[in-house]
Order: sequence, then C-alpha cells, then structure tokens
Amino acid sequence: MQVNKHKVILFANTLWFLHNFKLPLIEELKNKQIEVDLIYLRLGPPIGNKNKFLLNNVKQYTFINYFFCCTNKFFSKYKKKKTFLFSFTIGPIILSILPIFNNSIRFATLEGLGRVFSSRVLAFRVFKRILEIIYRIIFLNPYKGVFVLNYADYAYLLEKKIVPISKIHIIPGTGIDSRIFNPDNLKKKRIKLGILNKENKIKLDEMFITYIGRISVDKGFYRFIAAINYLLSDPSYTDLKFRIISPKSDIKNIDDDLRRFLLNKNILLEEYVVDPINYYANSKLIVIPSTYGEGLSRVALESGLLGIPIVAIVNRGLSSLFIDGILGETTMEIEPYGISKLIKQVIDNYSSYSYLPKKVFLNLSSKYDNKASSDSVISVLSSYLDY
Repeated sequence: MQVNKHKVILFANTLWFLHNFKLPLIEELKNKQIEVDLIYLRLGPPIGNKNKFLLNNVKQYTFINYFFCCTNKFFSKYKKKKTFLFSFTIGPIILSILPIFNNSIRFATLEGLGRVFSSRVLAFRVFKRILEIIYRIIFLNPYKGVFVLNYADYAYLLEKKIVPISKIHIIPGTGIDSRIFNPDNLKKKRIKLGILNKENKIKLDEMFITYIGRISVDKGFYRFIAAINYLLSDPSYTDLKFRIISPKSDIKNIDDDLRRFLLNKNILLEEYVVDPINYYANSKLIVIPSTYGEGLSRVALESGLLGIPIVAIVNRGLSSLFIDGILGETTMEIEPYGISKLIKQVIDNYSSYSYLPKKVFLNLSSKYDNKASSDSVISVLSSYLDY
C-alpha cells in the first residue's frame, strides 16, 4: 500500500461549502494519493448525503478541535508530511496565518471579493480599507499564492497592489458537473415533468421567471420584487409567473407584510433543494439582479450550461460567461427598470434565446467543468510535490 507523502488541508467558513463545492477537488487529490483534511468554523446549512464513501476517508475538524489537536502534536516527534493549506473566505484566510499552520505551504482562494468589497455601506467601506491592508501584508508573506475566479478580481488585486502578479492564479470557478448540467439532461427532465412534449413544443405559459439567491439587498432581491411589480402593472405581462428560490432560513425570516405581498401577487416562494435541476426545468428565464462581489456565479454557470436564458446586472462574476456564449442579456442599469426591460426583451423574443449551440456548450464545459477547476488547482500544487 502506497503511503501518502503529502497532505492538503481545505479550510472554509462552513462544512457545507466544502461538501458542496470541493468534492471533485477532494476526489482528484485522493486519486493522486494525497491525504485530505477539512477544517471549518461552523456547519452551515444542512449538508445532505453527498459522496459519503469519499468523505469517510477524509478527516473533518472544527477549527477549535484542530487547534487543540495541532497544539498537542506540536510537542511530538512524529515525521510531518509536506502539507498544503488552501483557505477560503475572509475568516479562514486570516486565521491561516496562525503558528499552528507554520509547517504548511499556504494558498488563499478568493471566491469573489464579496460584500465587503461591493457594498456601499460606510461600515463595509471602512472595513474594506482595513482588509486591503491585512491582505497586502499576509499575501506578501506567508502566503505562496492567491487564487481568483475572474479577471476583474485579478485586475483589482493588481491595481491596489494587494498581491504580486507572480502569486495570482486564475481558476474557472468551483466547478460544475456537466454530466448533470447540460441541455440533453434538461430536455429529459422537462419531458418527465410534462413541460415539453416529444415534438419539442414547450409549455412556456406554465413556466416561471425565477430568482435564485439569498433574500438580501446585495443579491438584488428587492430589485427583483420591484421589477415584478413594474411588469405586472403592464397589461401585456400580467400572465407572467414568478418564483423565488432561497435558503430555508431566509424564507423563515421574511416579515408578514412581504409574505402577504408575495401571496397576493401569486409569487411562488420555495426553498433550495439538493437537486437544483428540478427547479431549473420549469424555469424559462433566470434573473440575477446581484451587485454582490461574485467570483463566478454558480447560478449563472448552472443555467448557462443547461441552456436557460439569463437576465442580469453586469457583474464581475458574470461577464466572462456571457463572452463565452451563455444565453441571455445584461444591463449596466441597476434600477429595476433595467431588469424589467430585459425580461420583456427575452420573453418577447424567446425563440432567439432558447437554443444553446453544441459548440458553445462544449466550450463552456471545457472551461468550467469540475475537472477544469480541479486541474487548474492541482497544476499549481504539482510544482511543490515530491515524487
């Protein structure tokens, strides 16, 4: 039996994030005989049953447990493996400079610059300046590299002199399983749901214009509500069906007044599900009105590979996807009118937005599939491996 000579630690804010978005990377690392540990600050949303067999062979620690475990091992004389630490989000990135990780080769992954860098709220703007200084110091040393998900974030880090250019690496998102998210699979699901018949006639009147995301200002939730109200005031669009899909905790916290409004307007409110293709199948249009500092929008990636048109506000986490050919339209206008105008445009010319060419799908899957994402990380890691 081959002994693992290397270890990779993945450190994130929630275990949910690691289970949902890093399993393909974990699998690739295990295939290369690299030991994998997971560290998290909190559990996050319910995790589900994703690849229990793989995760049974991965050690999982809360940060506190890992801290005490490493403190005890610090005084032992066991031979340490060459260890690599990949940290995600602000908290883990800062905590990773602690001495317990001094034997690790550190990498930070900025999966989008987030609310701190995109919010106009004064408190966040002040915190952004502080965080830029902290990042500038720790990315110079001890971090060996920083991963970003789009070229806008790449440019920002260079403009602000936060990271030396030699340390920045671009990876194509968290990865998408193109075996699931593809037009053929969407077609089968729609036929099963009775939305599409064997003659390829689709029942558009029964389908939704869908918002998928947190119920928050930055994600554009209230912009979407305003756009709905504006559209429904136009007699030509009163038959449109709208739907909001959000985390259970967000839905639970909606105030009664807003809940009544949604009910009166026949706006469907649904929780996230483990298998999102179920709600993509009866969506004719996905709306992404977010101004949040996305790295690479997962909703846009999933919708794009399925061939569902998207209407969105221009965002650093979306631009490359539209250049690569996903269906839909974007606007620079952040007011609800901009989104409303584009919804009308797509609905009125739906046949122009309803077919994803095979060539475009293959291009998207080659760039953003799970393998492309994992390979881009491992290619950087490989220069440090001892074989």
